[in-house]
Amino acid sequence: MSWETQGKTAVNTQQNAEGNYALRKKAMLARIKEVQENNKSYLCLGIWGEPKSAKSATAMDILTEEDIKNGMHVLIFDFDNRAIDVKRNHYNNIENIIVYNPIVRKDESLVDFDETMDNARAFYALAKEYLADDKLKAVIVDGADKLLTDVCETYMRNKHKMDADTVIKQPPYVWGDRNTPYKNFLHKQILEMPCHRIVIAHSKDKYGGTPNPIGVEANWHSTTEDIFTATIRMKRDLRKNGAEYTATVEASAKMPQLIGKRRKVLSINDGTVEWIGFPEIKAGEI
Repeated sequence: MSWETQGKTAVNTQQNAEGNYALRKKAMLARIKEVQENNKSYLCLGIWGEPKSAKSATAMDILTEEDIKNGMHVLIFDFDNRAIDVKRNHYNNIENIIVYNPIVRKDESLVDFDETMDNARAFYALAKEYLADDKLKAVIVDGADKLLTDVCETYMRNKHKMDADTVIKQPPYVWGDRNTPYKNFLHKQILEMPCHRIVIAHSKDKYGGTPNPIGVEANWHSTTEDIFTATIRMKRDLRKNGAEYTATVEASAKMPQLIGKRRKVLSINDGTVEWIGFPEIKAGEI
């Protein structure tokens, strides 16, 4: 190869490198802008608490009357199989709230993991279609604990030949076979969507190295909470003639002044039901 040819090759290589950098820089800056806008514009909210503490209703309240007039939709992955009742009983079965339970079970009651996840991915694809048409207000995953401890744990049990009743005494790495599909779907797909995202889970006992519980905590995977920009804990207080349902803000990157604040979202007194809701959720501002 002559010096002249070598020189031309070096120039072409440099030009290609500069061209590749320019393209990558353009894509990088667009991605940075997109992420910043998503974090500024959309909720990434975790709601947790005891059963029947108005978690699902509080999440669904994000759909406003104006959203309905504009043809916006909320799509709910109903792993807990509870949101459908809330929609029917408290939201007049409105078509703008689309609820789907993707779980399929085999005869022996274990989850059919492949069918269930294929259903979940199909519903995710449907949500993306609404998003592409600018008709998606929010996605809600109702029952992140079911996704983790029922659906994805079944995958782990099947892989390591454990039936549903086997007490798990496997090495720590085995849990990765449960956690990985959970994170791949929830963290890397659902929670990356450019829309409001709400994840709901029940509470579970919390242990501090002792056989007795020292409190309660959310039953999603611990790394899920790292993704949220806000977290709310729901509580139900039964009383002589009714009940009071409250929401306590545990974290909020956007409105830190709300941290520690407790809001009454629902009151039942002598048969009279008063729904207050959580205004900041409805406004998408927490």
